[in-house]
Amino acid sequence: MESRPRPHLVNGLLLPIKALGALWRDRDTRGPLLLVISLLIVGTAFYMLVEEWSLVDSVYFCAMSLATVGYGDLVPHTDVGKIFTTVYVLAGIGILVSFFTTLTAKTLAIQSEVRRARERAHQPPG
Repeated sequence: MESRPRPHLVNGLLLPIKALGALWRDRDTRGPLLLVISLLIVGTAFYMLVEEWSLVDSVYFCAMSLATVGYGDLVPHTDVGKIFTTVYVLAGIGILVSFFTTLTAKTLAIQSEVRRARERAHQPPG
């Protein structure tokens, strides 16, 4: 039985996931990914310890703050929490920009490789 090709939408959605795996395997591009993971771990631990938030609330606040969404449903109440959040967001946004730039470059490189392979497969022999 011949397998049917996946729709382009599914392939497009899988590209960033493949790129994440490629970033992890490549020592030269692993840095931004490790920085984002470290950023989330440090922020989560800080809010759990200082603000006494749950794990879920801490991760949620970190993600929303770094994405600059800021719904306002959670806010730091301690002075040290407010100062940490200011530094965390200012530094974190730069780290996220670096990460997404690297992820986009890797995604586009994989997409280009897939296109070239597809074109080679459809060329007549000779």
